[in-house]
This record gives sequence, C-alpha cells and structure tokens, in this order.
Amino acid sequence: MDWLKSILYSLPLESISDILGEIAIWWGQMVKDVPPADLPMYAYLGGVVLVLVLWILVARVMPKPLGGMSWMVLFAVLVAPGTALGDPSELAPASISVVYAVLMKDYAGAVASMLPILVILVAGLFVGFLWQLIRSAFASSLDKARSRSAEDTQATLQMTTGSYLPEGATVTEQPDTNVSLKKSNTLAKKPDNDTSDQ
Repeated sequence: MDWLKSILYSLPLESISDILGEIAIWWGQMVKDVPPADLPMYAYLGGVVLVLVLWILVARVMPKPLGGMSWMVLFAVLVAPGTALGDPSELAPASISVVYAVLMKDYAGAVASMLPILVILVAGLFVGFLWQLIRSAFASSLDKARSRSAEDTQATLQMTTGSYLPEGATVTEQPDTNVSLKKSNTLAKKPDNDTSDQ
C-alpha cells in the first residue's frame, strides 16, 4: 500500500482540482437553460462521451484488434437504447434493463433486454472489419505506389548520371587471378606399359 500512497502524494492535486472545478463551471454554463426533465439525459450523454474518449487512450495501449473491439463493446453497452423500467415510452440504456432483470432473476427478460446491445455490437464489429479491410488495401496500394516511385526515381537518377550501379554499390578492382590464356599443347600421355607384353 506504500506504492499507492506514494502515487497519491506525487499527484498534482491542486491542478487536478482546478481542472475539475473548471469542468464543473463549464458544465453548469452549458446546462443552465436545459429543462430539469431533460437534465439526466444530458448528463448521461456527457458521461458516455467522456468515458468513450478516455477509453480511446486505453485502447491504444492494447493490441490493435483487442483495443478496437473493447471500445466497440463499451460503446454498445453504454449507448444501446432500451425502455425505462417504470415507463416503457421513455428511452433508457439497455444495460440498465439487463442489470435489473439479472438482479430480479428474470433471465428471459435479461436476454430480451440484451438484444439491442448485441445488435449494436455486431453492427459495430462488422463496420470495424470493413474499415480495417479498406484501410489495409489503401495502405498496401500506398506502399506499392511508394516503391514504384522509388524505383522510378532510381532509374531516372541512373539515366541522368550515367551510373548504372545500384545505389551504395562500390566498384572494386578485379584481383589478379593468374590465369594463362595460352593454349597448352601438352596432352596427358599413357605410360608405355604395353611394350613389356611384346
């Protein structure tokens, strides 16, 4: 627990409290003309936007597909519409209905309340999959265009300078190999062992 105390002591609590005070003043100015009946919806939407923006920072630390998928799960849980418990004509987050149904041990109601969350999750994951396909196709075509541009630049440079060696290659002198180009007239002769038989 000492490490937690040291972290708390090292935090700039004065600047954090000043920032939170400015956010509270800004929020008060923003909602001062809002009717009291709509104030919970504004507070909920503001909280959802704040949580999703902060989760982007967490998702960037995670591996690429897991970060985006976790953000989409959080988005679906927070934003999926449902009905209010007391008045079915009012909109409320579907996650509240799911939690309420689980607490009341109404598992069929929990599954029914979970359907909007699952629909938004599946639609979001499908859109994310399509986005990744488009992004990877665009990145690969951009890489091909860059490599072609580099090859064209290299070819143009070689043509203008008259240097046809690849960039960074050095010309070295050929070592003396001591190879004689004269024709050798000496042939391998058989030893005269056949004369002893005669």
